[in-house]
This record gives sequence, structure tokens and C-alpha cells, in this order.
Amino acid sequence: MSIVEPSYRTLRLLCANTVAMVAFLAAYVVAREPGVAVAAAVVIGVIGYVASSVVVDYAVGGSDGRAGG
Repeated sequence: MSIVEPSYRTLRLLCANTVAMVAFLAAYVVAREPGVAVAAAVVIGVIGYVASSVVVDYAVGGSDGRAGG
């Protein structure tokens, strides 16, 4: 059986999608306006994608987090 290399792009999209859904629901509960909720979901989704990209790049790079190393 061969080992399948994980798709980190899929992981990033799933993370972004999850935080965007949570942001949408939270913004809708607070503002009760769909437009505000969609805007919040898009902004937070982009932040989630960027944050998960940083985590994936760190994991793939195998960096130990020490300065200068």
C-alpha cells in the first residue's frame, strides 16, 4: 500500500472555510444583517487561510523555531 501525500492546499481551504462559517454565524447573531455577516465571513476566512498557510509552511519546512536556525 502506498502512502498518500496530504494536500496542504485542501487543509488550508478547510481551515478557512471553518473559520468563515463560524464568523458568519457569529456576525449574523450579533448584527442580524446578512450583508454584515457575509463581509465578516470573507474577512475572517481570508485571515484563516493566511494563518493556516503559515502553519502548513512551518510544518512542511520542518523548522524547529529557533532563531538563526
